[in-house]
Amino acid sequence: MEKKQSKFFYGWIVVLVAFLSVGITYGTKGAYGVIQLSMLNDLGWSRTQVAGAFSANMFVYAIVVLFVGKIMDKVGVKNILAIGGVLTGLAYYLMTVIKTPTQFYLCYGLLLGVAGSCMGMVPGPTAVGRWFVKKRGRAMAITLVASPLGAAIFTMFAKGWLESIGWRGTFKIMAITSWILVIIPSLLLMKNKPEDIGLLPDGEIKIKVNQNTNSCSIDDEEWTYKKIFCSPKAWALILAYFLFGGNGLAQQIHQVPHLINNGLTETQATDALAMNMFLSMFSMLIWPTISDFIDRKKALCISLILQIIGTIVLMNANTPVMAYVFVFIMGLSYMGAFGLFSSLTADLFGRKSLGTLNGVMATSASIGSAVAIYFGGYIYDVTKSYTILWSICIGGLVLATLFTIFLIKSTATDKSSNMIVNGGK
Repeated sequence: MEKKQSKFFYGWIVVLVAFLSVGITYGTKGAYGVIQLSMLNDLGWSRTQVAGAFSANMFVYAIVVLFVGKIMDKVGVKNILAIGGVLTGLAYYLMTVIKTPTQFYLCYGLLLGVAGSCMGMVPGPTAVGRWFVKKRGRAMAITLVASPLGAAIFTMFAKGWLESIGWRGTFKIMAITSWILVIIPSLLLMKNKPEDIGLLPDGEIKIKVNQNTNSCSIDDEEWTYKKIFCSPKAWALILAYFLFGGNGLAQQIHQVPHLINNGLTETQATDALAMNMFLSMFSMLIWPTISDFIDRKKALCISLILQIIGTIVLMNANTPVMAYVFVFIMGLSYMGAFGLFSSLTADLFGRKSLGTLNGVMATSASIGSAVAIYFGGYIYDVTKSYTILWSICIGGLVLATLFTIFLIKSTATDKSSNMIVNGGK
């Protein structure tokens, strides 16, 4: 059946609002690596105190986001994003007057942790997943590329702000930016789903099951926590995301000291990390877009296999050439998988309970990241090497790939069953 589309689809406005929320969330967090040095010099705090607040932020996020996703399915994405914008701006504004580590923990660890669950990788991608089916990967790619792009932009400007207005002034700019670029667009432009304004996903006049995702047949299915945790398909996706997230953040935190231990200079190691982050922007655009034209689960398998190869290269990288081979492989394969997972969640479980599913997924990845970061440091303290960490990460990625293969086979079985039920049509 022929599909007709209007000249402009409002879903792209939703993508813009989601882009801004993701960009502000991870842009301001990305710039914190530069800001913390000025804070340490000014306040005389230890690195452990600062790192503890960061860990607290991740822990709070992992807990709260599980419930935010469920609430979002009830009250809508617009309201959650607006609350996130208010809390994010408030957290950064309060950080302009902090004087003690306890105050910092309350602002950055607790308040910003809660705020991040209302603005980061759950609300925006949830809205985009509801507005798009056929073009879901492309829309998700545009939304999520805001994460590395925002980090690059805020980091660049933060260096100048620190010289002119200091770290307190920099936090104030972040607060005002959050209020303006998140709250206003969310309240004025965000729509929870296309049906709210008389439209259908992708701007179609009459919806049809997409052969790549087969998602339209499950869009009305409701997923409770009980149903999610009783589903082998859901567990396969959740565990794959847990293992994928753990490996990725472990590399971001530990790759520089690992490369230095392997004989590279500090400059060579940090340059490799910077190039990795630069390539991640291309990865975020490429993989979700490709997955609109091939089976999304197969695209995820390819991405995970490349990450396995990249991690093996990292483990053995003892020259600048090997380090940049790792950077090229991992830089072009890792970040884009976030878009694949976000799109695949909507493909497999439909649009109705997408906030709930994305909340569970975000909790899984956050716990995986926290575990990997902690044990990476612990393993190094005990063995004075990261070899065991990377070996565990490789094993985890192999398992994540196997879970994805299970999803490929289970989906194929579901499609065969549907054809039998529908008389082979």
